[in-house]
Amino acid sequence: TINWPIPHNRPINLPTYPFQHQRYWPALAAIRPVDAVSIGLGAAGHPLLGAAVELAGTDTHLFTSLLSLHSHPWLADHAVAGTVLLPGTGFLELALQAGHHV
Repeated sequence: TINWPIPHNRPINLPTYPFQHQRYWPALAAIRPVDAVSIGLGAAGHPLLGAAVELAGTDTHLFTSLLSLHSHPWLADHAVAGTVLLPGTGFLELALQAGHHV
């Protein structure tokens, strides 16, 4: 049991066996898309880019997104040795869209 300050100030039990399979991450059903504008970011206007923001005091822009099999099921078609990868054309599209936005 750990008693450091955590949300709601209650102790939590950690697994004592290293291979005790218990998930501590939220289920995919609990993950909801966030509206970028509602949290102060600009909408990127592209299905692969979620949000865009200009960093204060600089000429730098930051683009962010969540790419997963849950949000983009077509990624499953791009697996190499059982690992899903974003295809090279996806990286090119992200770079082109970021350049166009800037």
